Amino acid sequence: MSSNLIALDQRVGTDITSASTLTDVMDLAGFNFDVEKVPVYTPEGEELDTHFLIRRSDTQKVFNVSRKRYTPVPIEDMFKPFHSMVQEHGATYEAAGTINDGAKCWVSATLPDTFKVGNRDDEIQKRIMMLATNDLSKRNAYFSIAHRVACNNQYHAISRAAGQSNYGVSHTKNWQDSLDSAFENFKSAILAHKEFEVQAGELNDKVITADEVRGFTTQLFPDRIAVKGEEPKRKSNRLRNRREEIVDLFITGAGNQGLTRWDAFNAVTEFLDHHNNVKKLEAPGTYAAERRLVSNVMGGAGDILKQKAMTLLLNVNKFEPALYDDE
Repeated sequence: MSSNLIALDQRVGTDITSASTLTDVMDLAGFNFDVEKVPVYTPEGEELDTHFLIRRSDTQKVFNVSRKRYTPVPIEDMFKPFHSMVQEHGATYEAAGTINDGAKCWVSATLPDTFKVGNRDDEIQKRIMMLATNDLSKRNAYFSIAHRVACNNQYHAISRAAGQSNYGVSHTKNWQDSLDSAFENFKSAILAHKEFEVQAGELNDKVITADEVRGFTTQLFPDRIAVKGEEPKRKSNRLRNRREEIVDLFITGAGNQGLTRWDAFNAVTEFLDHHNNVKKLEAPGTYAAERRLVSNVMGGAGDILKQKAMTLLLNVNKFEPALYDDE
């Protein structure tokens, strides 16, 4: 099964493993551009003082329209603290990329130490990443990733709540203050890998059956609730297929044994990272895969589902076996 999975690193971003200096990464990753905030004019030529264009200064590529409060954060200023973390922890640069011509920029590096889950040959690689956004979609952020080598799955090791509150850099005039705070918290984020190691061990110690996994998937992907006053919506085939694919991956997924909640969790991450409509190496599959990489590890739908799966599997004592209406 693992031979059929496309490593995320093979289809997204640029290989920057040869980089060692800050300048190397800025050059290889394509981060050498500035973002500017420029006035917006009416068709009659009148300048608006309430809204501004956010764009690249070199190509004039427009990322979005902002209000007065928004302040661009220079990519180099965001990247310098990350580079110091790479050096301090002996990490190795891995990949970097720009999405939509620089609307989002990301870089990743692998830490030197790994861990295995239980007695399995299931290696977890520790990774750190930086995300810089220029399109008003998210705050800039530093975060930790747990990378399961067997199937190239990735999981945001910092809880979503912590990531939203402590590791982000807001695009305001006081961005330097939030950058300093985020960097100090990022230092402690390395410890999030240890917490994930403990959680993975807990999941591996909890036996679960395929029928119980089906019950788990009904909580992960609940039936759509009808609007008040309308007839309940039917269970869609797509929803059922999602659940059944996760049940199948629990048994046949890369590195899985079909025995424990760790297998169930990895079935979810493999489904989200590799089986959910993005399978091509060539464009446009590469563009979709890169957008998904950022989404799945930084607050997007994939990240939310992975966090929900972890919470359910750690905290729900028993999943009732689920049967469909026609069974």
